[in-house]
Amino acid sequence: MLRASFIATSVLVLAGCATQAPAPAPTTGGSAPSGGTAPPPPPEVPSASQEPVERLRGAYSKTQGWTLCGQTAPSALQTPLRSELDAFAPGTDSYFLDGWGRRGPQGVELVSVERIHTEGPGCEEPLDGFVWVAHGQEPFWAFGVTTSGIRFKPEGEPSRTYAYVKPEIVGQQLVYRGADFELVLNKEGCQSTMADARYAWAARLQADGRSWQGCAWQGLQSEGEEKL
Repeated sequence: MLRASFIATSVLVLAGCATQAPAPAPTTGGSAPSGGTAPPPPPEVPSASQEPVERLRGAYSKTQGWTLCGQTAPSALQTPLRSELDAFAPGTDSYFLDGWGRRGPQGVELVSVERIHTEGPGCEEPLDGFVWVAHGQEPFWAFGVTTSGIRFKPEGEPSRTYAYVKPEIVGQQLVYRGADFELVLNKEGCQSTMADARYAWAARLQADGRSWQGCAWQGLQSEGEEKL
């Protein structure tokens, strides 16, 4: 239970680290985008709605609909991913759904899933303080990318900070590198082995001569916003 709780509250663990991340380190050359910039949301897909795709989160019920963060009543959900949502956590009617979609007069249209889980902080999770969050188990760890630095918290060990670097983007893969670490984020499905949770990104971390595997998801912080 303690280990599952650590995994489910990765953002809270990182946000509570007392050590301030170092200032961004200068980078040279290359055509990589500005550091801390997450990949763009999923491409537009044909839709009757003209609303842009945005990040949407909230409690989802297979029988009642999707209650987005900040709302009190569920909205009807329209999505080609219905079978994927219904197949998650068999026997459980509701869970937390985090993805990309559109709001419309007929309800909410879900374009792609960022993550779904049955345990976790939900809408109160402070994702606006992070560009990326990654976590894993065996050994357990949490890693957060912000616009001013990078935080790493292995379970049972002091938190660490790394100088900020620009990511390399190759297809559906992002790579953050520094003097003592390399974080690789792959756009592929990833499932936690300790809880009912699925993510759109897999993470591989090498730091200080050690290796970790896990899952990742995009935060809500964007370039130019400093909320540490």
